[in-house]
Amino acid sequence: MDQVTFADVLQKSFIAMSMGSTDRITTLNILINLSMSFLVGMFIFFIYKKTYQGVLYQRSFNISLVLASAVTAMIIMTISGNLILSLGMVGALSIVRFRTPVKDSMDLVFLFWAISAGIANGVGYYNISIVGSIMIAIFMLILTMRGEGVSDTFLLVIQLSDPSKEESILNEIRQQTEKLSIKSKTVSEAGTEITLEAKTKENQTSFMNKLQADGSVIRATLVAYDQNLSSI
Repeated sequence: MDQVTFADVLQKSFIAMSMGSTDRITTLNILINLSMSFLVGMFIFFIYKKTYQGVLYQRSFNISLVLASAVTAMIIMTISGNLILSLGMVGALSIVRFRTPVKDSMDLVFLFWAISAGIANGVGYYNISIVGSIMIAIFMLILTMRGEGVSDTFLLVIQLSDPSKEESILNEIRQQTEKLSIKSKTVSEAGTEITLEAKTKENQTSFMNKLQADGSVIRATLVAYDQNLSSI
């Protein structure tokens, strides 16, 4: 049996390019591959919207996931089976610089998911694309379920006009919460500002209304907190 060398592969690729061979991928294949990429992309679209935990949902980014899957499938169909086109595409993409910042690491996971689905659909591996996407979606839904005690954790910011009342105010808050810890404290001429992490009892926040009873608290702010400062 003759051994196929790297030179033979290059020669075959050159011949295919010079003859303009397109019989391997028909119009029907293109339509099916792109349609599958769109369907899987819409599935990713739904899962992203369902599991999004940030503050500002960006529909444009979610739409880009669907398009990224289809565009990736088109690129893979173009370069699959042709080494010359593959090397040329690598060289072309290497000069592209993507400057759009990805603020959430989960967005990067979804982006890789869409690209991977596009690669699988581009070469006709629909089983990998479909089964893999379903399994990833299940993992995503399980991992993003809010655990017990996470939703009742808040950041409490209070401003005191009288620093001498700080300890009594903190003791009062401790009685109304299950857990209280000081995150930061700022002292200025205008007063004292304290940032606290508070875990409330059964999501009760009525104690906030009592903090200004004696006039020691100028302002009190309660912010939902999931232990990720980037989401505030």
